[in-house]
Amino acid sequence: MRFGRFILGFLCSSLLLTAVQAQTIGDRNLELVKHHYEVAQRFEASGDWRAAEKEWRAVLALQPGDARAWTNLGVVLNRQNETAEAMEAWKQAIKIAPNLAGPHFNIGLALVRQQKYADAVPFLRRAIELEPNNDGARRALALALIGTEQFREATREIARLLRDSPRDPALLEMAAESLMRQRRYGEATTVLKRRLDLGNQTGELWAKYGDALDGDKRTSEALEAYKRAVDLAPDSISTRYGFGYLLWKLYRYDEAERELTEVLRRDANEARAAFTLGDLYLTKGDAKRALSFLEQAATIYPEEFDTRFALGRALMLTGDTKRGIDELRAAVRLDEAIADGHFQLGRALMQTGQKEEGKRELDRARDLKEAKRAAERLPERPH
Repeated sequence: MRFGRFILGFLCSSLLLTAVQAQTIGDRNLELVKHHYEVAQRFEASGDWRAAEKEWRAVLALQPGDARAWTNLGVVLNRQNETAEAMEAWKQAIKIAPNLAGPHFNIGLALVRQQKYADAVPFLRRAIELEPNNDGARRALALALIGTEQFREATREIARLLRDSPRDPALLEMAAESLMRQRRYGEATTVLKRRLDLGNQTGELWAKYGDALDGDKRTSEALEAYKRAVDLAPDSISTRYGFGYLLWKLYRYDEAERELTEVLRRDANEARAAFTLGDLYLTKGDAKRALSFLEQAATIYPEEFDTRFALGRALMLTGDTKRGIDELRAAVRLDEAIADGHFQLGRALMQTGQKEEGKRELDRARDLKEAKRAAERLPERPH
């Protein structure tokens, strides 16, 4: 019995010693983890990402289930442009702690920067579900929604951000972009005016404002905006073209010709300017002069109705009837709903003796025009 009590006492003492040792080891590990955390954060503050990485790996060697350490490891890896490894670290953090917002946000943001917008959206939505006040995640989500052409949703997210930051230039520009893509030009002009009133104006901003005004059928005001844009960015080909295009649209042909010619002098391959200048000459009755410009435009934009149609008309007027009919046929194939395409093709066919086909095209043009007039006569539905 004494021997049994001795053995029992020995076992209890041994178990107690083992428990104390385990607690001691656990306390030591916690101290080490705390130490590595502090050192890692100091290295991060000084921008020494490689050294910080070693510290976070040391934490994970001691505590492999530490989701925050996995998240921080992903951050320092990403800082070293090791994006794939960073993604894996963040995914491991999510696996351990699904309700931790940080790794969801980090993955979403990294995907936005890679322009993988559709992949980014679910991660960013989840980050916002977990942290509704995470403005960085909401801003990244807005970018991803614009990138996936979900403009209405993007506008709603931006509106929430603007409630708290109504004078944020980047947010205002993002809002304008989303509104423009929805053809909500009136709202876009208001937003862009607010952005311009903040100062730090650029030619690009004034050009966007001009585009919004033109979309809102305020073309004369758009021209003034583009004039400001050219003053601020005189070397921008795109801005100069926009200015010339608006002059053409307002029938100020002499001024438009000068601007468009200047654009082509600076960039002979600017096909939009070539088309607009060619169309200008065609409108003024100089089909021969228009021809080379329209040829250039149709080569660059062969799938556009306008380029093929204008070239077809120019060819017919300069006597190249076979090619002219081919171009007009191509234009009609690209958009069969435009009455003028069928009308010009019908006239060309009649002119070359192809009466039956010509009559069909002219009849089609008449039917389209009558359908359009009938639609315009319909009363508007009550809202």
